[in-house]
Amino acid sequence: MPIQVEWIKDTNITLYIIKIFAISICTYFTSFKILNINLNRKLSKKIALRTLIWITLTSLICTFIKTKIDFNYVIFIITFSLSIIFSINTKNKIGYSIIVNAISLSINYCTYCLSAILGFIIFFILKIESVHINFIIIMIIYFLMLNIILRIKKIKYGITFLKEKRNDNFFDILILNISMIILFSFIAFINLENQFRGNTFVALIIFAIIMFITIQKSLQLYYKQKLQQKELEETKEELENAKKEIAELEKENLNFSKKSHSIAHKQKALEYKLNQLLLNNEIAEEIDIKDKIKEISKQIQNEDTTIELTKTNIEEIDDMLKYMQSECEKNKINFELQVNGNIHHMINKYIAKENLEILLADHIKNAIIAINYSENINRSILVKLGLIDGFYSIYIYDTGIEFEIKTLQNLGQVPSTTHADNDGTGMGFMNTFDTLNKYKASIIINEYGKPSEDNYTKYIAIKFDNKNEYKITSYRSEEIDKQLKKDNRITILNNLKN
Repeated sequence: MPIQVEWIKDTNITLYIIKIFAISICTYFTSFKILNINLNRKLSKKIALRTLIWITLTSLICTFIKTKIDFNYVIFIITFSLSIIFSINTKNKIGYSIIVNAISLSINYCTYCLSAILGFIIFFILKIESVHINFIIIMIIYFLMLNIILRIKKIKYGITFLKEKRNDNFFDILILNISMIILFSFIAFINLENQFRGNTFVALIIFAIIMFITIQKSLQLYYKQKLQQKELEETKEELENAKKEIAELEKENLNFSKKSHSIAHKQKALEYKLNQLLLNNEIAEEIDIKDKIKEISKQIQNEDTTIELTKTNIEEIDDMLKYMQSECEKNKINFELQVNGNIHHMINKYIAKENLEILLADHIKNAIIAINYSENINRSILVKLGLIDGFYSIYIYDTGIEFEIKTLQNLGQVPSTTHADNDGTGMGFMNTFDTLNKYKASIIINEYGKPSEDNYTKYIAIKFDNKNEYKITSYRSEEIDKQLKKDNRITILNNLKN
């Protein structure tokens, strides 16, 4: 015999208003819950009062439409009405609010539907015929079941994909469609005839199972997409970290190259001094090569004597200059040194001894390379060290080839050399600019002209003038200025005017 379910039609208008009001309030609360928004903090007394009035009016309108027009419109009115007030109170976009409230209303109507079924079982067993008592029991079951559902782990602290507000239109549409299908299902359930039949109930169960699987698969698809996105972000982060590590390694490699470059000069100077000591028979007895040293000494006495350099009275500087003099001799280059002023004062106030030693080594070595690449028969290097034109300075003149314009632009920024086949590394000027920045010194490159027999080609001056400038004075200033395109780092002058 068919079972009567007149409680579904809610013939009592007052109870229907209460039911719509309760479901609307619970839907509104559920929307906050699935977004993990603290309702007490979000709603002031004024906002709470406005919301209650809005929901009350919505309940009255829905009741009027249900009795005068059609129940099917009620679901849509509740959804859009709650979305409007939710959007106003939370400052969310209306489209996002519709999705959230559609999901919340689906949860609440499904919960109410299950509550009604459980309530009906209770009525049937206890044979309760009072409509009001039945309604109260259904509402109590509804509130208890909703409370249990909202305490589920995945809902308790908000639904992840809703909290994150992802701009995934496909997923938003999917969730909205699922919510609408659930609401339509409830409408269909309400509009069934007054009697349940076995096949109708089975069809409803099958439909519910299909909906459950659809929702589950959709959520699995979403979480897979989210996992892929997370892995992509982690890969990007790892790539950024790898780039940083590479940059740090390149920096460390550059610093190591600078140190190695400086140490190489010192090593060669020490090797030269050691050879000199051996030749002068100062440590011959310790290494038992006395006879060989005497023989080498005799050979040296038969050769032309080396010009004695002016002393700076700083052992390391003098040793380096002697070594560079020997390198010039090997390359058949005339080497001269002029010392002006007190070099002790220079290293105590303007530049550390170690830095001065490396500057001299780097630029004399560069001058040797420049001369070896030149066909000029005038092979000369002049070093001026000390107080020059009112500033403690280093001047290194040579008769070698000019700088390439691209090299002038890259000096101090990247290791740049066009003579890698002749021990050129480009690290000398990297060290130089580090020293210039450290002591706020200036560098001036002055090109006199093309290589000639009776004059130097150029000089490099390092002045401790506290200006930290980079100037190029050249007979080809227009060509340099044109190719460097007004590099703000460099001041270019014509040596004919200066």
